[in-house]
Amino acid sequence: MQCLSGAGRCRVKETAPAHLAYRTESPWGAVRGWGLLTGWGRGLPSLPPDVHSAAPGQRILPVATPRLESERLRRATRECLLGVAAVEAALEHGQMSHDEVVGPRTALVFASASAYVAANWAFLTGGTETALHFPYTAPSAVPGEVTIQFGITGPYLTLLSGANAGIEALWQAVTLLTTAQCDRAIVLGVEAFQECAELYAAGRWLLGTPLTEVAACLILERHASLAGMRYGAARGENGLLSLVQQEPGQTVAGVYLCTPTTHDGQRAAQDLQAHWPGVALSLVHERCGICLACSPLIALMLAITAGPPGDVLLLSQWWDAWSMLRWPLLGKNT
Repeated sequence: MQCLSGAGRCRVKETAPAHLAYRTESPWGAVRGWGLLTGWGRGLPSLPPDVHSAAPGQRILPVATPRLESERLRRATRECLLGVAAVEAALEHGQMSHDEVVGPRTALVFASASAYVAANWAFLTGGTETALHFPYTAPSAVPGEVTIQFGITGPYLTLLSGANAGIEALWQAVTLLTTAQCDRAIVLGVEAFQECAELYAAGRWLLGTPLTEVAACLILERHASLAGMRYGAARGENGLLSLVQQEPGQTVAGVYLCTPTTHDGQRAAQDLQAHWPGVALSLVHERCGICLACSPLIALMLAITAGPPGDVLLLSQWWDAWSMLRWPLLGKNT
């Protein structure tokens, strides 16, 4: 399976409608449940209406380290603990037991831009005692701990990028479901910055602020609505418009925009409003800060809980690469 981040030309793909029998009575369609831990707190209600008013001048919003009662995880890094805690929260939200995700019919798709950086930073800059961090320097460390913790042995995929990785993680999960390669897919994102605050300060012109630490998880199951899912990717100065021009604006209930900086978001918002005047547009960084790969996962949670019936577009930018996912909503849920 190929990650399409940085695709050389615009493309829109529709998922195959195979094996779309209903597997759940979830009021959120294909979404069975979700979990969200951020530097703001737990769950969507903790997010402020405007981050810059809520945390003026703050560069990093760290998330509290979960306290898990597991001897196996005693030495796990903070980002691994966050991943496990986010899945636990999603299971609780979806009223699911651990037994429902055990085994080969559950897939795990992991997305992140930063989750493995902290362990690498500690290993490279610390003393010999930090050899403990070596096993966690691989990008597979977080999803590896999650699969072990919950007994997940189905398809497994890791995507490394900014917000585009979150879009593509959702699309890959949908693809696994619609092609009957699994019965449920856990989409997990973790972004951690606090341990590498000096590193991000040195590269402060590359990412906006505040950088919000996040662990976000969505549990998806097969559902008929997945047949209407559409994915697209494009590159270049006109990448955003080349994507949205293929989508009729009158059928879009809302647009959720995920960018690496506030400036990028404002510039893209101007282009979208000129192309689709009147379409509801949400800049995700205004609600949660810069969350990189987790931003599209949060956007989908926000859309489900606040959006009207219809389709929403999740749009993401990572420098000159754009990704888009059209997600059908069944109706408004609170």
